[in-house]
Amino acid sequence: MSDFLPEDLIQEILFKLPIKSLVRCTSLSRTWNSLIKSPAFISKHLQRTISSTDHQSLFLLRLCSKEREEQYSLRLDNQDFNEHMQLHFPFESFKSYFHVIGSCNGLICLAKVIQRFTVSFIFWNPLIQKYVNIEPRILGHLYSFVGFGYDSRANDYKLIRMVNFQKSKFLSENFPKMELYSLNEGSWRSIPQTAPLRYDTDQHFSSAFLNGAVHWIANRADQHEGIHNVVLGFDMSDEIFLEIALPSCLDNVRPSCLSLLVYKESSISVCQASFLSSVQFHIWVMKEYGVVESWTQLVLTFGAQGEGIPRALGIRKEELLMEKKRGWIVSGDLESQQVRDLRIWGEPFHTFTGSYLESLVLLDKGNATSYGYNSNGLAA
Repeated sequence: MSDFLPEDLIQEILFKLPIKSLVRCTSLSRTWNSLIKSPAFISKHLQRTISSTDHQSLFLLRLCSKEREEQYSLRLDNQDFNEHMQLHFPFESFKSYFHVIGSCNGLICLAKVIQRFTVSFIFWNPLIQKYVNIEPRILGHLYSFVGFGYDSRANDYKLIRMVNFQKSKFLSENFPKMELYSLNEGSWRSIPQTAPLRYDTDQHFSSAFLNGAVHWIANRADQHEGIHNVVLGFDMSDEIFLEIALPSCLDNVRPSCLSLLVYKESSISVCQASFLSSVQFHIWVMKEYGVVESWTQLVLTFGAQGEGIPRALGIRKEELLMEKKRGWIVSGDLESQQVRDLRIWGEPFHTFTGSYLESLVLLDKGNATSYGYNSNGLAA
């Protein structure tokens, strides 16, 4: 067919195919294999998916069992959070679960931690069944910031890591080791730091990526100003740090009591839960990203029913996804204040959810390991 149709028309046809069908098409001819696996096609396919108004909105959900099993699935962004597809998880958890660093453009970043040391990271695309295993250059403990995201300028996926080897009340004299992994380069490199970073966090693997930057809740320590909370960001393209002030009422809240979430894919929100006669979530939304004056408070209140304080998992549309103390997932409507049980359970404190976009990322990487397709591009 390629002998009779222009390449532009062939691409338009291929762009309309599901991911798994595209992978199978790589086995039909050398021409199609070269086209579909080319960085230009993969990038254009991603941009078409992002800009499309009719693609399905999906969420990644990771649930863990008491038997140390991890289950990954894609969920529809509908009222009941219905399952769309089960994902085959090809890794063994051994003594502990993997930490999910984040999901970006179909690529999931995992961290394998053994006895408080990060021994490896993984970039994983479950739809094309490929992954890249990444060994850290610095064997750091959990006194680390870790973030994952996309550099749109270089069309590259990056992992930023800061490791503090000293813990003290004031961090103004500590120089953390900082390293950045580039998927395009296939290696780590150091990030030069001319002055000490004065930040620390209790949320070592909890981050939010949006608008080209990864964000964390951090304490900013200064011998003159004392300690207060900020949103610390790292721009993946410019490779510089940025700081966003929080509402003053959150200045001295312990960071582990705050949850940083992506809000409508365009800004950030910070959740703080309290418990008196009922559970109350105070959700501060930055309506205009980067504009401190745009912080706006939303409140969700519901009966405790002996469950304690739930953990905020994410925001979808106008609903807050939460994990109850015993592991059940519920959804709270920020407008109606109604809370619904989604009848989904996972081992407490190990559930992860985040938006997911289907893509071909990793299909062109020679260092990526395949685990589900045979030489003909078909599911094994």
